[in-house]
Amino acid sequence: MSLSADFAFTQGSLQDYADCARRFELRFIKRLRYPALETQEPLQFEKRTRQGVRFHKLVQQHLHGVPAEALTASLADDGELAGWWATYLARGLTGLPAARYPEITLQTQLAGRRLVAKYDLLALAPGGAAVIVDWKTGARAPSKAYLSGRMQTVVYRYVLAQAGAHLYAGESIPPERIQMDYVFVAAGGARLSLNYSAAQMGEDEALLSGMIAAIERADAFALTDDVRRCRFCSYRSLCDRGAPGQLEEFDLDEYENEDEEEALSLDFDQIAEIEF
Repeated sequence: MSLSADFAFTQGSLQDYADCARRFELRFIKRLRYPALETQEPLQFEKRTRQGVRFHKLVQQHLHGVPAEALTASLADDGELAGWWATYLARGLTGLPAARYPEITLQTQLAGRRLVAKYDLLALAPGGAAVIVDWKTGARAPSKAYLSGRMQTVVYRYVLAQAGAHLYAGESIPPERIQMDYVFVAAGGARLSLNYSAAQMGEDEALLSGMIAAIERADAFALTDDVRRCRFCSYRSLCDRGAPGQLEEFDLDEYENEDEEEALSLDFDQIAEIEF
C-alpha cells in the first residue's frame, strides 16, 4: 500500500512520521478513522485542545477585521481563554510589519511531491523580508533548540523561501530575511524568534527530501519504541497500547514533571498544536 498520487506532505504528517512511523501509516496511508477519538471522561488535555482551536479562530477573525471588543465579549464563559486573548491583544502583534496575511497557504514541489504550509500569519516588510507568526497555547515555552528541530519550523521556513515569490511581485524572499516567531499566549506572551539562512535551507531540503524518499520506499512502518507517545494517541488500541474509547486516567500536571523533554513534546504537540 502506498500514498495516493495527489498526497501532499505537511508539517503535521512529517512530524507524525518522525514521532511514530506506524501512526503515519494508519493516518495517511490506510486512512483509518480515529478508533479512540472520544473518551469516557473529558481530560485536561482535551479541554486545552478545544480552547486552542477556539483561540486560533478568534485571532483569525480579528486579523480579518472583526473588532476586538466584539470578540472579547464572547469570552465570558472561559476566563483562561480570555487571559490568552488579552495577552494576544497586548503583545501578539507587537513589532510586526504592517502588511499582514492571516491563514495563508503556500506550497512547493519537493522530491516529486507537494509540500504545503498553512501559516497562522505572515507579516511582510518592504524589500523582501518576512516574519512567520505561529500562536501556541501550551502552558510552557520550549527552548529554541527544541523548536528548531520541529517539522513545523523546518517546513514553514523552507516553503516560504521556495514559494514566497508571488508575495513580492515575483521576487523571492532571501532565507536570511525570513524569521519565524512562536508566540506562547498561555506563557505570558513569550516570543521565541528563529532566523533562517541559505545553509540551513540546504540542510532542511536534504532532511525533507530524505524523509519523503524513505516514506515512498517503505515496506513497513515501525511502531515507536517510546510508549509515552502512545498515551494520547487515538490509534493506541490498534497497537495494543490502550483500550478504544478510554484514555489513561492520570493527572496531566503530575505527568509533565516526569520528564522535561517529553513533557514539552506532549504540551507542544498533542495539546497546543493546531493545524487547520
